[in-house]
This record gives sequence, structure tokens and C-alpha cells, in this order.
Amino acid sequence: MIDLYQLDGAWGSSSVSPFCIKVEAYLRMSELPFSIKFGDPRKGPRKKVPWIADEGEIVSDSHHIIAHVCKKYGDKLDAKLTAAQVNRGHALRRMLEEGTYYTQVWLRWGDDAGWQHYLPVLRAMAPPVIGGLILGMFRRQYLKQLWVQGTTRHGKDEMFQIAIDDYRAIASELGDKPYLFGDEPSSVDATVFAFLCALLDFPSTSPLKEFVLGQPNLVAYKARIGDRFFAVAPGVLGAPRLR
Repeated sequence: MIDLYQLDGAWGSSSVSPFCIKVEAYLRMSELPFSIKFGDPRKGPRKKVPWIADEGEIVSDSHHIIAHVCKKYGDKLDAKLTAAQVNRGHALRRMLEEGTYYTQVWLRWGDDAGWQHYLPVLRAMAPPVIGGLILGMFRRQYLKQLWVQGTTRHGKDEMFQIAIDDYRAIASELGDKPYLFGDEPSSVDATVFAFLCALLDFPSTSPLKEFVLGQPNLVAYKARIGDRFFAVAPGVLGAPRLR
């Protein structure tokens, strides 16, 4: 069985990390048995979450985890896609993970109201020796990274508009289909679902969240995936959900 190491959940999400939710969603969609364990990023092979232990083999980074699972257990989600769909999915995934992500990071670490929601969750997961001062230091480091990366060099209105345009593209691609590329999910759906959870389940409001809440197809899509794949315990189809 695969052991998935990830951060704990909050606000109704199975993890506070969209990359952890992405891997969990992929494993659930692929109907592979797995267990969830708390992952301390300091102990991860790349000093971040998620990572998996699969029969003694350790694999880190959500993209590499999915590639490993596909190679070992078969590509149960994307084998049916056309080359054009694979390419579009790749572009959408990279857009979210390398662009939109940083605005959603700012909503937790940069926005004062968001920080007040996030800080108690971080404190609950942190070792007792790590107090508010250390978490405050982490916050300053994240804000510095966002400046270096470029997101916070924009004004807030510009920052939000860029991310809104990202989600507008996803809403357009989804249209009235159940999933991005048809009647059954692909690996890209695992990514989009994860980012929607990270945005919509987080208690703080923002122009980005209000825009997405105004897209009925995205709201229904998130609920559809949650109802179908997260109603049972991980790796145990038909059993009551344990978390």
C-alpha cells in the first residue's frame, strides 16, 4: 500500500496544501489503496510535502509522485486523452502551479485577515517548540519569496486580475462538461480540484474567491469531485470516510 505523507486538513479540506490534495485526489480517482500520514516538511526528502512511501521507495513532489504511480500501476486517468488534451492539460496545470498558486499563497501569508485564519492552523500542526515568533519569521520569508518571484510586485488589483483570468480560462475549458475533458476525470482534474479547495474552503474572502464563487460550473465541479471521490476513507471504496 502507498503511504501518503501530507499536512493535516482544515476548513473542510483534506489538507491545507493544494499539492497534497492533488495527490490524494489522484490516488482516489485511480482507485488505488493508500493510507494518509502526517508529513513534517522538515523530514521530507525535499523538505516539503507531499511525498509517498511505496514499498520502500520514497518519491517526493506531486508531479513526480503521479508519474511514479502511472509508471508502476498504469495510467488509469490520462491514457484515454488525445495528444491535444494532454497538451492543454499540461498548460492548465502549469498555469495553476506556477502562476495562480502564488496569489493563493499571498491570501494566506500576506493578507492580514487571511493570516489570522491561517495562523491558528499552523500553530496546531507545528511542534510545541515552534511558537508565534518562528511562524512570524516564516511569514516574512514567504513574503520575501513572493516579491522575488514577482507576484507582489503587482498592485493588489493587478495580482487578483491575473489569477481571475486564470480561473476564467479553466471555467471556459470546463464549460458544461462533468470534467475538463469529458465524462471521466483526468489527472488535471485532480490539480484543479485541489486549487479550488485551497481557495474556496479557506475562510477569508477576496476578489478572486468572489469571482470563482460566481462561476456556477466551477462550484458544481468542485462539489461533484468531492461527493464522488472524497466520501469514503482513502483506499477503501464503499467504507465510511474516516477523516
